[in-house]
Amino acid sequence: MSKVAVKKLHWRSKVQETFVPLVGSSGDLGIAIGGGADYGEFPFVTAAPGGGITVGDIILEIGGTPVLGLTLGDVRGLLNSCPHPIRIKTVSPGSTLCKDLRLYLSKCFTPGSMDSQLQQVIRENLYLRAVPCEYPKKYCSEVAFLKLKKIYIEV
Repeated sequence: MSKVAVKKLHWRSKVQETFVPLVGSSGDLGIAIGGGADYGEFPFVTAAPGGGITVGDIILEIGGTPVLGLTLGDVRGLLNSCPHPIRIKTVSPGSTLCKDLRLYLSKCFTPGSMDSQLQQVIRENLYLRAVPCEYPKKYCSEVAFLKLKKIYIEV
């Protein structure tokens, strides 16, 4: 009995690009989002008007700006600042790319691959937006000393 090898398509081949117009006389987008780096998740769609975007889809870009690794507040701010109709790139979650940000960042990919590059973009966004990097001035030298001490002890 021979086994037939089925090559799975990469998640990148399933990316959908949709233009989301304003809905109704109130000028609402009609799309709601959840997740974000502050919740340890990719930003994803929680309510959608239809027409390409479905509930649960992971949002990759809004108006050409990558949003993976951004906080929910930053993603909502980007949604509100883009010209209408808003161009949104989404992908349905799968085995490689699921809603859990930590799981995706913990995976090992071939250096230079699309997934490896995406991990780098996510890390850069996380460091810029979510990781606190300032200490009160009176503790700066003490914190630097403790970090150096920790490095020497671990080595």
